[in-house]
Amino acid sequence: MPEGTMDIRPLRYFVTIAELGSFSAAARYLNIAQPALSRHIKALEESFGTRLLVRSPRGITITAPGERLFRYGLSILRQVEQVPAVVKDLGQPVTGLVTVGVPSSVSPILSVPLLARARERFPGVRIHLIESLSGYLGEWVQTRRLDLALLFDAEPSPNHHLDPLLVEELCLVGAAEAFPQGQRSIPFARLDRYPLVLPGLSHSLRRLLEAMARSHGIRLDIAYEVDSRTVVLRLARAGQAFAILAEGAVRDEIAEGRLRAPKIVRPSVSRSVSLAASSLPGGTPACEEIRRLIIEVTEDLQKSGVWKSVPKS
Repeated sequence: MPEGTMDIRPLRYFVTIAELGSFSAAARYLNIAQPALSRHIKALEESFGTRLLVRSPRGITITAPGERLFRYGLSILRQVEQVPAVVKDLGQPVTGLVTVGVPSSVSPILSVPLLARARERFPGVRIHLIESLSGYLGEWVQTRRLDLALLFDAEPSPNHHLDPLLVEELCLVGAAEAFPQGQRSIPFARLDRYPLVLPGLSHSLRRLLEAMARSHGIRLDIAYEVDSRTVVLRLARAGQAFAILAEGAVRDEIAEGRLRAPKIVRPSVSRSVSLAASSLPGGTPACEEIRRLIIEVTEDLQKSGVWKSVPKS
């Protein structure tokens, strides 16, 4: 292989092994003999002059150089897959795959209307929707593992483009019987009276709440650290803890009378929601159309009151 160039096939093999966690599973998936697969990886390691994978009876371990190659390899392979869509005649219907990352607290608000409208408007476009924490989504969109991602309190970066969508106010969410009938708000200074279920310290919301608590001279009672929306809502419905979420994230549970969500006031707790797209080259017409559609659907959800927004401070 000439210096400075690389055959795309061994890279695809390496990424598949890293994703599946074993040579045997990757060989079956790729329909290639395992000894041949091993030779390709050995040649790839020799071309870079470093170990990428370490094999053991329990599977494979990715080395630090392998981790870096895996991240960039995903980006490269996604761009290669998108080449046909990029060069396709503009007069043709928009087609292709678009991967969209959505925080778990946003998914109940946005996912169904977005997917329904995309199917109606762009039947040739496949959307792969991925739920995760905002921090992970930000990293994945920068390396083009995702085409688009909704992020909380995202900072400007040369690695991605941002479309500001809205600012949402947060509420104290708990079992309906835990609040007096008709309670619509709760002062921030009283949050220390409630056992909370919050995400881990890597989450921007957790850091925001901790900082606000220190500035107001209170100590939050963090009963549970949970990064799963499903578990958070189970704890809240069972009366074992209180969550801090946007009202729209629990709209159905509120309508069913299982949860209530008084707004946090004096001061309010809010966070921005932005749509991020990687600044790496390789965007497709399908990606651009879905970007515009997400903005459109978000605006419609705000107008209808489903996703409540407040003016930016």
